[in-house]
Amino acid sequence: MAAATLVYTTGSGMFMVASVLYFTRVVGLSATSVGLGLTIAGLFGLLAGIPLGHLADRRGGRELLMWLLALAGVAFAALVLVTSWLGFVAVMSVALVLDRGSAAVRGGLIAGSVSGHDRVRTRAYLRSVTNIGLAVGGAVAGVALHLDTRTAYVAVLLGNAASCFGAAWITRRYPHVPPVPTERAVGITTVFRDRPYVLMTVLMSAMAVQYAILDVGMPLWVTEQTDAPRTLVSVLFILNTVVVVLFQVGVGTRVTSVTTAARTVSLSGIVLLLACLAFAAASGRSVAVAVVLLVVAASLHVVGEMTQAAAHFYLSQEMASDHAQGQYQGLASTGFSMAAMVAPTVIVLLPVGLGAPGWVVLGILLALLGFLVVPAVRWTASTRGRYAPVS
Repeated sequence: MAAATLVYTTGSGMFMVASVLYFTRVVGLSATSVGLGLTIAGLFGLLAGIPLGHLADRRGGRELLMWLLALAGVAFAALVLVTSWLGFVAVMSVALVLDRGSAAVRGGLIAGSVSGHDRVRTRAYLRSVTNIGLAVGGAVAGVALHLDTRTAYVAVLLGNAASCFGAAWITRRYPHVPPVPTERAVGITTVFRDRPYVLMTVLMSAMAVQYAILDVGMPLWVTEQTDAPRTLVSVLFILNTVVVVLFQVGVGTRVTSVTTAARTVSLSGIVLLLACLAFAAASGRSVAVAVVLLVVAASLHVVGEMTQAAAHFYLSQEMASDHAQGQYQGLASTGFSMAAMVAPTVIVLLPVGLGAPGWVVLGILLALLGFLVVPAVRWTASTRGRYAPVS
């Protein structure tokens, strides 16, 4: 799974960096139309997690994941044939349905393959591998951006498609996980009836808005609202990637119980609040002071990011029903995807739009969500016998 993840995320990193420029500079679509198309495709992707996760429970996760990855490779390769906006939206929607669905199936497959604390350690390890893959893919795509030719961009898009095929081929070596026996099978709406789990997932997904601080908030804040050099943006990106690669597993191994996970989420909210305050304080300072404050802010953010991710891994898997892991992980994946979709808007409206007060508001909201997760986790844990009995 680590090898498949590395191959797949390397392609994803290539696609993330170069795809928008391909469709604007080569295909000739406007930036606005590309953004709208990605939003529409993302909405279709949101619908894929739960039904495909449920299908994995009934038919077997490994086999379904292989098919989804292979079909995603076909869809991503077809993007090089797109010549119109409608074609872009149609092909991209299919690609994101397969991509988001594979993420849900992968989560259920991991949860069904290992148990207890090994689940968190495995997810943490794979997150470190994911960061390596994205960094490598981004570096490769940087070459295409430098060349700025159609051939270079097409090579990147086809490289992403090839990564899907490669991940599918590697996944065939993953141990087979039997589907849920017929007598234990549940309906596709089971997870929605588990109201405590749904509430806990909603709150944790809302906290995932913090990921856009690195992608959207930090670059715009550094370049537009501080006197720090622009090159600091790359330094802070590298700092985040390196820290996650080195320490995510260690952070994950310390989340060993429901109580610890709930406290970790609460702690991550406080740390993220401090990070937001440090970002806000960097505005209007001298270059040296701004650089120090931004490095402190980015360091605090990555600590909050890792602790929140570790707790999310634990709670989303350990609070789920053993005979519906695919469906439950589908809900968790859908919540994360929805947060990723709305996060740029939140960041633009708050810290980017309001300045330093916006950072304060964002930090308070993240800290509040962290505190609210604690009673939601207690409610979820106290109702497992009723909603999601664990074998």
